[in-house]
Amino acid sequence: MSPLGLAFVPPAQAADPDVAIIGAGVAGLAAARTLMAAGKSVQVIEARERIGGRAFTDSTTFGFPFDHGAQWIEGGKSNPAMAIVREASAKAILDRSEQAIYVAGKELSKEDYERFEKIAHEATRKIDEALKKQPDVVVGRLLVPQDRLEMLAYAMVGPLEQGVENGELSARDFTRQPEAEPQYGIAEGLGAMIARWGAKVPVRFGARVVRVDSTGAQVAIETTAGQMRARAAIVTLPTGVLATGKIGFAPQLSAAKREAIAQLPMASFNKVALLFSRKVIDSPAGRNVTGFTRKDLSFDAIVRPANREAALVFVGGAQARTFENEGGRAAVTFAVSALAEIFGNDLRGAVAKSHATQWGRDPYATGAWSVTRPGHADKRLVLAQPHHDRVFFAGEATDPVWATRVGGAYASGLRAAREALAVLSAPRR
Repeated sequence: MSPLGLAFVPPAQAADPDVAIIGAGVAGLAAARTLMAAGKSVQVIEARERIGGRAFTDSTTFGFPFDHGAQWIEGGKSNPAMAIVREASAKAILDRSEQAIYVAGKELSKEDYERFEKIAHEATRKIDEALKKQPDVVVGRLLVPQDRLEMLAYAMVGPLEQGVENGELSARDFTRQPEAEPQYGIAEGLGAMIARWGAKVPVRFGARVVRVDSTGAQVAIETTAGQMRARAAIVTLPTGVLATGKIGFAPQLSAAKREAIAQLPMASFNKVALLFSRKVIDSPAGRNVTGFTRKDLSFDAIVRPANREAALVFVGGAQARTFENEGGRAAVTFAVSALAEIFGNDLRGAVAKSHATQWGRDPYATGAWSVTRPGHADKRLVLAQPHHDRVFFAGEATDPVWATRVGGAYASGLRAAREALAVLSAPRR
């Protein structure tokens, strides 16, 4: 791929580009930039009125960058998405936050911290040992909590890490993911970086794709804003969107690909941003607080991020779905109550601004990221296979290593672009 400094000049948005790309998230933008650098004309089609997909930064509401979706680049230099940081000349900040763990409003004792570490290590050992004996296993069958400390430790495997309950989590898919540490935040916000990085890609906004037909000499793409034809197409939509059936394909997607879509549902994971009118949290800036409330609900949080009187609270799994169903205020109420248990009730009256994300209610996302149902860890590779020679699939769900992360979306976009280039360079039929 060319560095950001290379003069990308978007080609005239002809009716028939070489490649039509469906979705202006990280995967679609990566594919577009790669194809443009190779001298091909592209047209990205995006239902929203912005680029970035599930990477979006709100830089105005709270006075600091609030990433509604993707926030970190995990795994350090090994993460493919670090290429975006370099190309965008962005400032990556190593996460050095310390973790504090609370149960029912009280921080763990030294003895409980030690026991918590043992529980976490034993959970990893159980999963690894089980996978030596069978291709896959439901994590929830291995991790059966006996007390609150185990409940919280196990929540950090499924709901707070993967966005699904352990009873829905594939051990194979979970262990295949690289370590999250070290992880980096982006000074301007990860979504803001993506928006800058993809700014020169030609995008048709407000156009929802309803049909992709590759039976003719060209791929015909029907949208709510009209029709387009291209020599090839790249589909980068989330599996939850594909699963709705609102986008038709001709010829029909294979049974194997339809099954892959069905077995890669979307996780539930949301954030609540809170801005306080005064200092009400007595804690070091940027501290990571993980907790289990008196009502046995788990959460993760970053308090006083960048030394601001604010907090970000994270919820996942069934709990996140429940809050979405109840409306955005339910998550805000929970976040305030969870922090008040730890830092005192004075916090309740100091909330100046708040916002809860609801990715599951976003029709163009339908969730946070893809997860593999137990027993179907191979479905990511199936989803990644081309359809009818000229329709290619990308997106984090198609990456076998960095799935669920920005790095997976980026790497898959590069892969799909290479596949499209191979077709474009082949002799015309």
